[in-house]
Amino acid sequence: MKKWILIVAFSALCTAVIFFLKVDISSNSRVIYIKGGEPVLADKVDQSDQFVFYEANGKAGMFMRADVTSVGSIKVQKQASLLFIIDGQKRQIMERLGFNQKLIRAFDTRLLIFLFMFAAASGIAKLILMLSNSVKTTVSKTPAGDSLHQRSDHSRVLEEEGRETSDLRDIALFFLELYKVQNGLDRNVPARFTMTDASTSQKMKVFELGVKGSGDWLTRRMSVGPLGEETGSKSKCFYVIYDTHMVVKIPPVPVTDMEKYVGDIRREVQIATHLSPVACIVPMVSVVLKKVKKLPYESSLTQEQLEKQYIRLVEEHPEYQEYLKIKDRFAFFMELTNSFFLGRVIDELHESKDKTIDEIREAPDVAWDQEAFTARYGLDALPVFEGLQTLYQLGEAEAKRIIRESGQGEKIHTFQIKNWFLSSISGEKGNPEEKGIDPALLDRVKNGFSTVFKSNQKNVDDLIRLLKTQQEIKAFSKNRQQIENIASNMLQLICLLKEKRLALRDLKPDNLFLDADPGNYPVFLKNKNAFSIGVIDVETAVSLMPTRDGTIAQPLLGGTPLYATPLHLLKNRTISSNFGNLAEALHLQDWFASIAIIFKAVTGRNLFPRAARSFPGILKILKSSRNRTDPDEATVKAMSQKFWSAAATDIKTHLSVFSDILNQLTLSVPEAMAPSIKVELEREKTLLHIAIRKHVSLSPLLKSEKNKTFLLEASCETIAKQAARWENHTQLPDQHRQVAPQMVAFLNNLSRLKQGESEKSRAIAAFANPSHEVSAYSLLEAMFQIAFKAMYKSRWKALPAADGASDQQTAVKEDRSMVTTILNGN
Repeated sequence: MKKWILIVAFSALCTAVIFFLKVDISSNSRVIYIKGGEPVLADKVDQSDQFVFYEANGKAGMFMRADVTSVGSIKVQKQASLLFIIDGQKRQIMERLGFNQKLIRAFDTRLLIFLFMFAAASGIAKLILMLSNSVKTTVSKTPAGDSLHQRSDHSRVLEEEGRETSDLRDIALFFLELYKVQNGLDRNVPARFTMTDASTSQKMKVFELGVKGSGDWLTRRMSVGPLGEETGSKSKCFYVIYDTHMVVKIPPVPVTDMEKYVGDIRREVQIATHLSPVACIVPMVSVVLKKVKKLPYESSLTQEQLEKQYIRLVEEHPEYQEYLKIKDRFAFFMELTNSFFLGRVIDELHESKDKTIDEIREAPDVAWDQEAFTARYGLDALPVFEGLQTLYQLGEAEAKRIIRESGQGEKIHTFQIKNWFLSSISGEKGNPEEKGIDPALLDRVKNGFSTVFKSNQKNVDDLIRLLKTQQEIKAFSKNRQQIENIASNMLQLICLLKEKRLALRDLKPDNLFLDADPGNYPVFLKNKNAFSIGVIDVETAVSLMPTRDGTIAQPLLGGTPLYATPLHLLKNRTISSNFGNLAEALHLQDWFASIAIIFKAVTGRNLFPRAARSFPGILKILKSSRNRTDPDEATVKAMSQKFWSAAATDIKTHLSVFSDILNQLTLSVPEAMAPSIKVELEREKTLLHIAIRKHVSLSPLLKSEKNKTFLLEASCETIAKQAARWENHTQLPDQHRQVAPQMVAFLNNLSRLKQGESEKSRAIAAFANPSHEVSAYSLLEAMFQIAFKAMYKSRWKALPAADGASDQQTAVKEDRSMVTTILNGN
């Protein structure tokens, strides 16, 4: 009897130990890489054409397929309750045996463990009596060694985990194999890689590579991250730092034929040669192979000679082709002489524009001093100051209530509440460490501020908008010369492309770099002659020179939505039949992209977000056509209307919002562009003049011809004074007060039209000067109009206004300083 009591007690004790025991386990988790977000670990992942479904910790979710860059696998080391693991195995076994979920939940795992331990203890007791020697042997084979081995290696061991591994992981694997070769090791030696924790939330991922040498593990690091956006038919590019800076390009359609691979490289080299003196970085086999095998007399060879030698090497010795493949398909490798991507340089020039906390911390006392506030932000900011005081009064009252209830009121002063208030309204993360202040109390106070902010959102938005605008103005003033030089050199690049009769067709900041002395960065940005803009990757480029049969070669379709037009989706014959001059249309694809790039350089913002979001709808229109490869005019018209309506809204909105900055920046129009820009400015001036006359003559508010003549001849300043008089209702006769709001809107719109006409007159006059200096505002508007007129035919109906409103109504409602001419005529 005593024996059975001991067995029961032992079983109960073991069950209790298992209940609290945690063990280290390795598990395969799927990794979902999200655009602009942190990777998500999931237990299961299923993908469809439009969605990516996942399960994590028993919960399900999904992402839009377009927001997911890739899905990979990773081996994760973590601690888990042994009871939880056993419970999971129990559920799986019972589900396979056909038990329903209710019965599975009713069957307690702890009872199962107790019964198992009781049976095991009984068996062991019998074995001890019968086979004591065998028991020793059995004990020596406990699985603890396996667990110890798992715990001793916290790295993610290199394994093949299926076909859906991410491109980033595949690239890391490629360079891990290269690392073996560089160390003279066999390909079969043990190897591993780990993504560093600090980089998991960053765009650039850092991997720790490890290979087993003759003694210890050899380790090094590499960095890899996506470059630009996926564009469907175009290759995906990745920025890699491994010994040198390079770009790795993976084609959308796997290239497995060596002859085609070399042919593609030679084609891009030919385009780069034709582009000279424009600096151009194109794929070369020598970028990787020189890390694998050194050639005799290598130092005495030119880059071109070296590339030819390495191409001959891989053609004569196919085994070297494996060093050019990622996941059994050829990849293209481009070495960067420096890392000055135009996109990164632009980001650095505007990196402080969203740091509202910096603006607040720079002059915190301004928030409580009306005179200082208006001196810093202007008299127009007075309503914002008043809104800020309202917010603080409400926030202070809420904070004092929370502090009073906590019993710590005597420790906290008003200046501290003001400091917490400013920290909260600027979105500063975390709590400042203050001696004697309970962090939990700070959290409650900040939550109280959040409640106040939510109920007074307009005041918050007005303040944040003002602070951001101030930051943008300061960033622009600080970097004005650098921005102007980048924009000027961008114009030079467009002119050189036309002169060389080449269209790159995927111009964007991530495909451009600054060609200059790396040791002189960023000083060289202050001298536009000290650098030029070079091109990375010419995969989508096409020569505009006709071939022997008189046609232009068909380029690769597709582009990056923020810098593309519907023509990027159409084949040459469709463009020719609908838009006429094919060479001009292909060149204007680069022209349109340059407008967005220059705007991005000046403001740090994207110019055409609405137009970019219209592409799924445009593709849907194209796919619904009877002939997708050569759609009819009705389809092309529908695609164009959808795109250009969005693009017109984009440029009208953004040029208005940033008009002050754009009008301050003066750019020299290259001689090659000057005639077309001048003609366009003259056309816009004429249209604005006609619009002014219509605006006045057709207005029901004006009864007298004398008043109409007065307004037609009046200056912008005079009209502004008239608008101010109508805004002051108290000084108006009773019969005029009812129409005062309509009259103010009418006069403000007339003033904007006249300002636009004056701007065009000044810009046209500037062409008398050999430098042809015009404002960035007038130049971008004119460039857009030129692209629009060429890509949207005059025989098609006028574009629909945004949200169904007329162009004039939209301008008045949104208080914009510009009325674009895009809807007024061609």
